[in-house]
Amino acid sequence: MLTNYHTHCDFCDGRASARAMAHAARAAGFSILGFSSHAPLPFRTGWNMDLERAPEYVRTLRELGREYAPTMEILAGLEIDFIDGLCGPADGRFAEAGLDFSIGSAHFVTPAGAPAPSVEALDEAGEPTFGFTVDEPEEDFERHLERFYDGDALALVDDYYAAVAACAKAGGFDILGHFDLIRKNNRGQSRFREDSERYRRAAMGAVEAVAAADVIVEINTGGIARGKTDSPYPALWVLKELRARGVRVCVNADAHAPAQLGANRDDGLRLAAAAGYRSLAAFGKGGRFEIPLD
Repeated sequence: MLTNYHTHCDFCDGRASARAMAHAARAAGFSILGFSSHAPLPFRTGWNMDLERAPEYVRTLRELGREYAPTMEILAGLEIDFIDGLCGPADGRFAEAGLDFSIGSAHFVTPAGAPAPSVEALDEAGEPTFGFTVDEPEEDFERHLERFYDGDALALVDDYYAAVAACAKAGGFDILGHFDLIRKNNRGQSRFREDSERYRRAAMGAVEAVAAADVIVEINTGGIARGKTDSPYPALWVLKELRARGVRVCVNADAHAPAQLGANRDDGLRLAAAAGYRSLAAFGKGGRFEIPLD
């Protein structure tokens, strides 16, 4: 049984319509397709949905759900950013939207010494002055690493995993998105060693918080599909730590285009098996269930 709960479309930064994504998913044999456009933020970005489009988004997915109901279940969700002190899945901004699920994700870091996160803390170009996203283009990442951290990548790592842990503790979501997204701009371990004691200590703080939160962690293959990583998020050692603590996982594509829906899914399945998992977590409108890996 094929499921995917991390699907973007042209309501945010996806490159295809919701209908095109649904058509591709059904053609690929998916049984459940969860849409999770980037939720509106209190300020505008180039990748989040505009708030005024949210009702149209949910309405479109409900219409598609009725159309595809005989062969594929379509769920309406959002990927909601956690920005400590400003917004997150637990703040209830989308409680009236009638969503089926949500993904909680930490993209932003808010360095010490930067302005407190707020809708006023923006520069003339509309860019936040309180921090930045760790998955931004590499040249922007390098600029922000120097600006906010004086090039100290492990200090950034500490802040990133603190944000993941805070997101998990705050709750309000069903799936934790791309646990170690900080790896995206560290290909070849060019900025920090992922086997260093400090890196692992920071990551383990987030592991413990996630384990206490009773949420599903996604094995996200999107970084491979877009040529940014060589393996899924999270790393195998992290996944083993999560499994040891009873954390359930699913495999998600983080698809932004139809061709990405099934891309590298086998990598995610192999990683789950290597970590000792025997089943994947799943849910539909009928509730939660498990899908055997074998």
